[in-house]
Amino acid sequence: MRWLSACVMLALLVSCGTSTTDSADLGAELPGEVTVSDIADPGEATTGDLSEDLSGDITPDVCQPLCEDRNCGSDGCGGNCGACGALQVCLDGVCCSSNCEGRDCGPDGCGRSCGTCAEDAVCLDGVCCVAACGVHDCGPDGCGGTCGSCPVGMFCMMGFCSDPDADLDGVPDHSDLFPQNPNLPGVAEKETVYAHTADTLFAMDVKLYQLTEIADFVWPDDGKTHKMTDIALDAYGVLYGTSYEYLYTCHPQTAECHFVADLPDAFNALTLVPAGYMGTQRDVLVGISEGGDWYRLDLVDGEIVPERLGSYGAGYTSAGDSYSIFGVGTYAAVHKAGSTSNWLVSLDPVDGSVIEDIGPITGYTGIFGLAGWTNRAFAFDKTGAVLVINTDTAEVQVIHTTTHKWWGAGVVTRL
Repeated sequence: MRWLSACVMLALLVSCGTSTTDSADLGAELPGEVTVSDIADPGEATTGDLSEDLSGDITPDVCQPLCEDRNCGSDGCGGNCGACGALQVCLDGVCCSSNCEGRDCGPDGCGRSCGTCAEDAVCLDGVCCVAACGVHDCGPDGCGGTCGSCPVGMFCMMGFCSDPDADLDGVPDHSDLFPQNPNLPGVAEKETVYAHTADTLFAMDVKLYQLTEIADFVWPDDGKTHKMTDIALDAYGVLYGTSYEYLYTCHPQTAECHFVADLPDAFNALTLVPAGYMGTQRDVLVGISEGGDWYRLDLVDGEIVPERLGSYGAGYTSAGDSYSIFGVGTYAAVHKAGSTSNWLVSLDPVDGSVIEDIGPITGYTGIFGLAGWTNRAFAFDKTGAVLVINTDTAEVQVIHTTTHKWWGAGVVTRL
């Protein structure tokens, strides 16, 4: 506005230049000659400053996309480095394929989840698992955790804290004939049944049925007759054996045997009945006569005290062996009147009486060894054959043909 006012004034002066008097007066008031360049331009100072501030070339900032080693996601400039497939996600600039096949929980491998489990379950290898402790107070919970631990001096047996175990060998003191020796009596391998000839101990796993020779029995120098008649194992895996009228305990990994006590008779078969069946908290040793009589054998002050409990019953005699597993059943190989083959029968563990005829073991008359696992019985015949018998259907299958003359077999009382 100042510049415009000055121009107006200048125009008036020019238009009125014919009046000498006015010119003189004006000249007196405005000394010297007034030109347009003398009139201040209001933008002059600003223009001068801007010229000094913006000296040189002016280059605006340009965003450089960052997509090196990236095939998806933002490029840093408002764009993207690419798109992933329909079943993929972008993870740190790389397309990732989610993997949830066969999984209902846990990570999908691409930063997301295949699902979540209920509050009472945990995710174990992609599967929702519910801990199975129930009344158990120790041992694994089935989901990678534990149901608890036992106090010092005790150990976990089938989910329960067992009695004191001084040598911590897995056999509580009340069932350990060597409570201060961690190397004796030794315990059986897991998921294994044992069989033997008169002189040699064998093991067979219950999954692949692989038969392995362990060793010849190593007997003590006690002057007694040494031929293994039959064996039996308790819940802890302690192996007992009879050599005619003598009772021994033998190490399942070395076959080294130690004398326990004299027997009242030379029993045809030996087994152990699980704790709870006869009103006791310990397994009960049972001897079986050739006639099928069922004898309880308690060790009292170093001596065996026998008690006859019952028998197989009329028409049945012992073929040579029996086994009993808690929650599975008690079974025996018997001679049945009128049959040319041995039979597999189920028994009442309390008195040994026959409950049911499972079926004939057709063609075999010398089933001297019998052990089992869940719904399978393993029969070891004197001819060397090893059979598996389905205890639900009585189906018989030969799984081994050997040259061994089997005398007996055994399995733990709790699986």
